[in-house]
Amino acid sequence: MKNRNIHFKPTTGLLIALLLACFAAVFISAPTPAKAGDMVPFNGTVSGFVESQEAVDGCTVHVHVVNFGNATELGAFTGYADFYPNFCEDYPNITYTGFFYWTAANGDKFEGAFDGYLTPTDTLGVYDNHETADVTAGGGSTGRFVRATSYFTLGGQLDFNTGSFVLPWQGIISTVGSTK
Repeated sequence: MKNRNIHFKPTTGLLIALLLACFAAVFISAPTPAKAGDMVPFNGTVSGFVESQEAVDGCTVHVHVVNFGNATELGAFTGYADFYPNFCEDYPNITYTGFFYWTAANGDKFEGAFDGYLTPTDTLGVYDNHETADVTAGGGSTGRFVRATSYFTLGGQLDFNTGSFVLPWQGIISTVGSTK
């Protein structure tokens, strides 16, 4: 009886193993949908203007700002922030801390803390922004953000001449409903 598999060479086993490895690599590297607990991109822009300000001490001012913007996972939002720039700590830079309180179009609240510093530009009164913001679970956020955690970095500029700012950001946020 003649062997019908005679045309298979010893290298065939190697080729089959290589082919299976390629299929495995494709399935392993294929994108998977976000699942509970995943962090996803959180990008947006917040703009606004100074509504009021008052001196806290010889170096620090409490500035109340009105916010509005749009972001992934959040959508359109409005709100305010309490911003505390310190003009003495790192001259000519301005260091600051603060808290933001945003409300999404559907009423969900999203709140957190931020800190950073401003560096002067060539235009008097205009500063480049270098900021980080954090949201921790249970920190006053409501609705789909009640247990959200987030971290994002903001750039952009603040103009003390007009009292306005535009701050784009990039970061991450826990997926909506990921802790339910």
